[in-house]
Amino acid sequence: MGNKIDAVDHGLFLGNAKGSEDKELMKKHEITHILNVCYEPNHFPNDFKYFQQKLYDTKDEFILPEFPKLISFIERALKKKGNNVFVHCEKGVSRSATIVIAYIMYKHQINSDQAYQFVHENRPEIQPNKGFLQQLKLWGRLKYNLKGETKYHKEFRNLCLIHNAFKCFGKIDSINVENCKSCQIFHDITKTISVKNGFISQKKAKKLNKLTKKRKKKKRVEELINNCVKSSSWPDYSSSNWENNKFYQECLLPIKQLVK
Repeated sequence: MGNKIDAVDHGLFLGNAKGSEDKELMKKHEITHILNVCYEPNHFPNDFKYFQQKLYDTKDEFILPEFPKLISFIERALKKKGNNVFVHCEKGVSRSATIVIAYIMYKHQINSDQAYQFVHENRPEIQPNKGFLQQLKLWGRLKYNLKGETKYHKEFRNLCLIHNAFKCFGKIDSINVENCKSCQIFHDITKTISVKNGFISQKKAKKLNKLTKKRKKKKRVEELINNCVKSSSWPDYSSSNWENNKFYQECLLPIKQLVK
């Protein structure tokens, strides 16, 4: 499990959920603010100032868009003399470590490898998952700012579109990916785009790329989507309503343009 809490930088501590449950330990380290990035409860709301961002520890979790507001919470807290911030997830190994690394990158203007080493020296058990490590590298290439017009900012915006599409697929229960051929093909194409950005293993990437290229020869993506609208496996929208549908406008249409 590792230590409950470790000092990483001036006023900044990293640890696990067990540490967050130990009020005396928090008081010993003069913790004033707690950043909780998992699904564990906030145990002492009357004693500490909390900010909670519920994240999963999976390589598909899109953690990068959360960096600015979480870093801002740490930065604002540490501006006041005497404040100390404790960042934790369940084990203090992946999610919380990723946030602390992102903060160290931003504060010291260093790359992800340097920041990882910096944090690792103070908490050796850290081990962000592969998806988080890739997003930390992109955070460095974005120069710690999600707004911009570089090729890396374009890559980030594409990732946002892909992530939103996957979220929509998950939320709309009536989409039957297994039984609807059009849904399955579009789903594969969407996954193939995400392969290029490191969200899927290379082994699976080869299989999906081969499958997608074969299917794309038969029908264009636009035709697949239009045909799928008529399928009972999709929500019941008329063609006129579909064009104005938020799911289509924000998720399907941008991705359709990406894969042309």
